[in-house]
Amino acid sequence: MSMQAVIFDMDGVIIDSEALWRQAQIDALAQWGATASVAECETLTKGKRLDDIAGTWCRYFQLDLAPQRLEDAILQRITRLIAAKGEPMRGVQEALRYFREAGYKIALATSSSRQVIAAVLNKLSLWHFFDAISSADDEPRGKPHPAVYLTTLRKLNLNASQCLVIEDSFTGFCAAQSAGMPR
Repeated sequence: MSMQAVIFDMDGVIIDSEALWRQAQIDALAQWGATASVAECETLTKGKRLDDIAGTWCRYFQLDLAPQRLEDAILQRITRLIAAKGEPMRGVQEALRYFREAGYKIALATSSSRQVIAAVLNKLSLWHFFDAISSADDEPRGKPHPAVYLTTLRKLNLNASQCLVIEDSFTGFCAAQSAGMPR
């Protein structure tokens, strides 16, 4: 079968957001008196869904609060940081334009929440490129579980062999591979 769609991850592929995510976590943790370093953010939370990030920090710092409260605080900060400082990854707009003009369907499959997706696509003015969007909010498990990619395939009404995935993380690659995407 020939390729008919391109599925993009978001953080690190569409938007240069790693530093913003680290800052959002550090700022939110400070609200409860916890001090996280950039290195700790990298080691403990890179590639995780927001609910997993909040749970990880609550255990790590033995915080006496529901992880949902920390998750909400991080979410509030990341959406503000994206709106203020979000920048597209170099070449992403050209790539999206190329695939659109070549007639491919374009989808977004991300471990980020709908609120973060909206912040990114609003900031970068990219909504019009996507035929399908799948969020961590729609799935019980995040990457490396393939659910977000399987949902995206259903939305596109395509088979895995008809899609190219653009990912920047090992967990994302594993999710795409587990969903049957070609290597």
